[in-house]
Amino acid sequence: MFEVSPFTIRRDVEYLDQARLLAKIKGGAQRIEAPSQFREARLPNRGQINLKQKEKIARKALEFVHPGDTIFLDGSSTIACLARLLAQHRPDITVVTNSVLITLELSEAPQIRLIGLGGIFDPETFSFVGFDVDEDTRSINIEKAFFSCTGLIPEEGTFENAAFNRNTKRLIARRANKVYLLIDSSKVGKRALNRVLKINEIDVLITEKRFEVKERSVLNDNQVEVIDII
Repeated sequence: MFEVSPFTIRRDVEYLDQARLLAKIKGGAQRIEAPSQFREARLPNRGQINLKQKEKIARKALEFVHPGDTIFLDGSSTIACLARLLAQHRPDITVVTNSVLITLELSEAPQIRLIGLGGIFDPETFSFVGFDVDEDTRSINIEKAFFSCTGLIPEEGTFENAAFNRNTKRLIARRANKVYLLIDSSKVGKRALNRVLKINEIDVLITEKRFEVKERSVLNDNQVEVIDII
C-alpha cells in the first residue's frame, strides 16, 4: 500500500512501539486500548515537547537555588532543563537524585556534589526505584525538592503514570523543607494512573499557565504560592 520495504515498516513499528502509540506482538502490532491520557512518550522524546516553556520555567526556578543548598531533582524532562542551568550557574550546591538523566546532565559539573539514590533501574523513568529510600535519605537534610508531573488537578494534586517512582517522590516531599512543582500549562487539568502529591504538599508552583479564578482559589486555600511566568 505504501510502496516501502518490509524493513521500513518494521522500523516504523519499532518506533511507534517505543513511543507507546501501539504495542508490538508476535507477527505484527496492535492498538493500545488504554486511554491516551494514560500513555506517555518515552522520556528522551518528552524532552522535546513544549521545550521553550520548560526552559523558561527552569530559568525562573534557578532563582530559588542558592550557593550551599542541598536539593532534590526528579527525573522529569522539565527538571532536566533546570539541571542544565544548575551545571552552568550553581557550582556550589549538593544535588540528590535517583535519576540517570539528571546524573548525566550534572556529570560534567565537578563542583556540584552529586548524591545518587540506589535501587532497581526503571526504564520507563530512567530512574532507580524500589530500595529503601527512607534509609538512604534519613541523614540528608534536603532543603528544596524540585518536581514535575504528568498532570495536575488543583483540587486533587499531582498525577503520574510511573507507579514505582511515586513512593520516592512522596518520601522526598515529606523530607524536604520546601517543595517546588515545575509544570507547563499542558499538564494542568490532566490525570494519569497514580496520584502522587496532595495539593497541600506543594509549596511553590512555577508555570506559564494562567489559572481560572476557581483554580487559583483552591491553590491559595492550600497555601500554594503560584509563580506564573507570562
